[in-house]
Amino acid sequence: MTLKVGYFKSFGSKDVEKIVEEFRKMHPEIDIKLLPLYQDQVGDALAGGKIDLALTDPRDNDFNNYRLQPITEVSLMVILQAGNFMPGEQTVDIKDLKKIPNILIAKTEEEAGELHYHKDVLKITSPFIAVDSFNEAALMATSGSGYFLMNERTADLLMNDQLQKMFLLNDGQQLKQDYTLVGKKDVDYFDDFAQAAKNTLVDD
Repeated sequence: MTLKVGYFKSFGSKDVEKIVEEFRKMHPEIDIKLLPLYQDQVGDALAGGKIDLALTDPRDNDFNNYRLQPITEVSLMVILQAGNFMPGEQTVDIKDLKKIPNILIAKTEEEAGELHYHKDVLKITSPFIAVDSFNEAALMATSGSGYFLMNERTADLLMNDQLQKMFLLNDGQQLKQDYTLVGKKDVDYFDDFAQAAKNTLVDD
């Protein structure tokens, strides 16, 4: 049997591959097919049978017809040119970023969804710029052309002395990104995959 697993590509493949390794300890007989998706593709991929379940950030999407299992929540971080704020500062509020462009890492078909998330869900008031790739965003941030967002888990993989990482607040409240498993209601192994995800992401 093959279990088709989608994942929000902003989460990166490293954690997802660790979850698969954990799941295979329980079910070595199951083949896993991984499919990276942008967030707005998840619902269509589930409905169309391309995937059986997905690890994603539901945001404000309607997944009422599916099983949902929250796994964890991870703090959002701002990545920007070092020197914009004092080196010892650990947090920054959205209102203090309003004059600095927010770089959206999104291909053309992803832009509307990412803009909605940043503008309407996170309430970011900065001007917006869209770029195709993480590398392009990092180069722009390094040159002082704007900032981009990562969550704390993925930001830990970013090693660049020219960039500063700060936790993102809105009116003093830490903003977080949800990791949630979404699946068809009749899908096999949903609970075991959720447990593998918790073992990997929560006890890490």
